[in-house]
Amino acid sequence: MKFIKKAVNNQFLRNVSSLAIGTIISQIVVILASPLLTRFYSVEAFGLLSLFTSCMVIFGVFTTGRYEFALGLPEKDDKAKIIFRLITLIGSITSIVCLFIVFILREIVDYKGLSGLFETRWIYLAPIYSFCISLYSGLLYWNQRGKYYKRITIANALQVITTTIFSLIFGFFFFFEEGMLLSLVIGVIASSVFLLRKFSFQDISFNEIKKIAIEYISFPKYMILSDLSLTISQQFVPIIFSSLYTTTIVGFYSLANRMIRLPNIIITSSIASVFRNEAIDEIRIKGNCKELYISTLKKLILISVPIYLFVFFSSPFLFSLFFGEKWIVAGKIARILSIVLMFEFIVIPLNSLFYIKNKQKIYLRIQFLNMIFGIMALFSGFYYFNNFYYSIIFFSTTNLIFYSILFNFSYKYSK
Repeated sequence: MKFIKKAVNNQFLRNVSSLAIGTIISQIVVILASPLLTRFYSVEAFGLLSLFTSCMVIFGVFTTGRYEFALGLPEKDDKAKIIFRLITLIGSITSIVCLFIVFILREIVDYKGLSGLFETRWIYLAPIYSFCISLYSGLLYWNQRGKYYKRITIANALQVITTTIFSLIFGFFFFFEEGMLLSLVIGVIASSVFLLRKFSFQDISFNEIKKIAIEYISFPKYMILSDLSLTISQQFVPIIFSSLYTTTIVGFYSLANRMIRLPNIIITSSIASVFRNEAIDEIRIKGNCKELYISTLKKLILISVPIYLFVFFSSPFLFSLFFGEKWIVAGKIARILSIVLMFEFIVIPLNSLFYIKNKQKIYLRIQFLNMIFGIMALFSGFYYFNNFYYSIIFFSTTNLIFYSILFNFSYKYSK
């Protein structure tokens, strides 16, 4: 009883809960809808969605210049608003670049790669999605700065629920394979509009934006490459699988990754957001955040181990039960991924210290090596065994090694 009372009164846990509850609700919607989606859409449709998402997430690294991580640093809101305006400017430019790339590849080069992704006219949604991602990212970090956790919760839930509902509608009534792709764009637009309603703009000159861009230049200078390496290491699997194997394999991997990543989506992003804010405050006061780091680490371990042990032992059975017999391959992939995702669950939220302690350069080097070895691992599975299971096993092993390295550094910086 005393433990429960202490947990309820713990501000850190209360803030995490505020962020997590909306995500939990939205992901319950995803779980309930998934058995229908796997019957409305083909495995190839899931593969197409995965390819689009992976490409846009990788491109999305450039859409903010990573300046969103600087939004929590200025003491005054006026300065933070200039950073936000800088983010929207970069987002506008990169979306135009995205449109140009899509037009060149689809209309002029007639690119046939990525399993037909550029053959569909819906690829022209990419520039819209690109801009909305930059806008949404900036708005999220602005609200994290103000600790408006309930507002963030609603926005995240709105995005996922809107995407899921429209995916069901398009799948049930219109029967076109790109329905989930269109729904993804509708979801991010809805959540961006919701957050934008709560944001008050002010007149800002270009010289002010330029000055801020120079002041926080270390974020794009180091973090674009480091985050690009991290993002590629997480997202290149569907892209490489589409060239080494088939879109069907991409679809199996996509559903497996989508389902068992739910604990990471629901919990770790919430913990990371709160940990980042609490760590900044604690470092300002004490000069270190070791106690916060250790207490957060314990929470992450206690939550992750039971979840992913359950996933490891039960995923093949559960996937075939809920999604149909054809998805048992996705369940076997989920079993392999569960181990590395357990480590990701623990390590990723604590990596905020690389940004807080201005150690982006080291983070860049580690993530770059992780990306290189991850690519080599995927190709090794194909080259030596011609088997996607081995590709995933080798890829997961390299990730485990580099997560261990990241953990070692983040603990060092907490002191």
